[in-house]
Formats: sequence, C-alpha cells, structure tokens
Amino acid sequence: MWKTSSDSGISTACPVCGKFLIGDYDKGEVVCPSCGFVAADQAEDQGPEWKALDLEEKERRVRVGSPRTLSLHDFGLTTEIGGQMRDSHGKSLNPYMRNAVGKMKKWQTRIRTSSSEERGLSNVLSRITEVASILTLPRMVSETAAHIYRVSARMKVAKSKSIIGMTAASVYLSCRKCGVGRSLKEVARAAGVDKRTVAKYYRLVLKEVERAYVPPPSVDKYISKLVNTAKIDPKIERLALQLASKTNDTKISSGKAPAGLAAAYVYISSVLSGEHIPQREIAEVAEVTEVTVRNRCRELLDNYIIRQRLKPLMAR
Repeated sequence: MWKTSSDSGISTACPVCGKFLIGDYDKGEVVCPSCGFVAADQAEDQGPEWKALDLEEKERRVRVGSPRTLSLHDFGLTTEIGGQMRDSHGKSLNPYMRNAVGKMKKWQTRIRTSSSEERGLSNVLSRITEVASILTLPRMVSETAAHIYRVSARMKVAKSKSIIGMTAASVYLSCRKCGVGRSLKEVARAAGVDKRTVAKYYRLVLKEVERAYVPPPSVDKYISKLVNTAKIDPKIERLALQLASKTNDTKISSGKAPAGLAAAYVYISSVLSGEHIPQREIAEVAEVTEVTVRNRCRELLDNYIIRQRLKPLMAR
C-alpha cells in the first residue's frame, strides 16, 4: 500500500469522504480505505520492472548510483573507478590496460579533492562517519552531523580549529538534535579525544552555529539504554518508566544529568521489584558516580512518597 501523490495525475483525496487515497500494488487500483471508492484502476507502476528477493540481488540489479548524501564531500555524485580490473564481459584486463586503469584511478582520486578546502572537508566527513560507525549511530545522525560541520565551515567557524574536536562536537550536537542517547564521554571516547575538548568545541558550535539551546534526550531513552546495556529484567524498565512519568517535575530534572536520573530510577525500581542491583553496577553502566546515584535517589525519596501495593496471597 502507498499514498498517492499529485505527481501521478490522480487526486490525493477521496471525492466521496475526503480521506487519503491509497494504492494497491496487486490489483493496480487506487482506492479509499474508508469508504472503498475506487478512484482509478490499472494504475501505472512507477517502480522497476525487475524483482529482487534479497538485498544482495537488489544491489546487483539496480542500475543507478547511491543516493545523494551529505557525509561525502562531493555528495556521493562523483563516479568511482572500481578495482576489479575487468572489462564489461567480466574478463580480466591485460597488463597494459591494468596499468592504464590504475593511472586513471589514481588521477581520478586526486581530482576529487583538488583544493585544500575539499581535502579538509573530506577528512572531517570521513572522521564523522568513522565516529558514527563506532557508536553504531543511525544514518540520520551522521547526515545531521555532516550538515552541522558544513554550516560551520561555510560560516568560517571551523577555520583553524582542531579537526577531531570539531568532529566530536558535530556528532554530539547531532545526537542531541536527533534524540539519540549518547553522552559526551561516549562521543569523546569514540573520537579518541579528551572530554573537556569536546565540551569546549560543542559550546563553540552551539554559540556560533546553532544559536539555540538543544535539550538532551529524555530520561526515558536513558532508562531504556541503561536496561538494555546492563541486560536487566524488562519489568524493572517498565517500573522505572512509570516512576519517571509520574515524577516528571522541573525541580527534580532541572540542571540534572539525565543519565544520573535514569540510574536512580532503575535502582529504585530494582529495589521495589525485589531484585536488588548494587548501585556500583548501575553507576558503572550509566557512567556516573555512586554519589550521583545516591543523591538522585535521595532527592526523589525526599520529594515524593513511593508506595508499593501488594496483592494478597490466594489461599490454596
């Protein structure tokens, strides 16, 4: 099923009830899912004429290049010369042709980054991709980080700055904008740089480029991340999320790191569930100190009354 668009020449709204029209691939019809009105039959299939059963077969049959991406300095639009050294029939090239193809490949690589600006941009974007791969970040985060650095370079903010510092700052800001729970310490460790350096460049980018406060990911995401990393029972996660939703108050969360609050919620939930997990283990996974976990727990217990309702035992 797919929603129709105005480019196909068919109205996107049902003329009977006004709902969005959808398409049926098997029947080639455009119908209304609400009232069943058939807006068109024998609709044109704008997809490829071939079918693929898996990703490998799809990549082999596709006849176009990769989509445009911000993570490459030339947006991925430059043609690359492969290193298979085979002709169109799959036969190996003779030594003379192999030498000629090798020279063309070398010069094509040089031409792609002809100026110093392109070489610097290519270096930083490759490092952003590397850091994103180490942190297993989704493509959306790496694309956003590449966009942030491109804007920084265009505004001359990144000029004469540390490459690895700007890389880590762009990745960390991208994680916060996309709502991905990665701490400053994790990004600094993946980039191989000191945490204070990342914080300094992050403040620079936030002040000169973004110019607006970007809130960190919610406590809920840190709770889920903590539970998945420590392989804790899902029932503790559910209870921790319930506590976080019922104690969502600015006097508790204002100025507090979400990782410390998430560790406190998980620890209190583990105690209420009868599966006491030491504070030291939770603090290590959350990358906070035990003192932080104790302080957050004390603040929650001082401001809220947490009661546990027990069910009576059934008589046998």
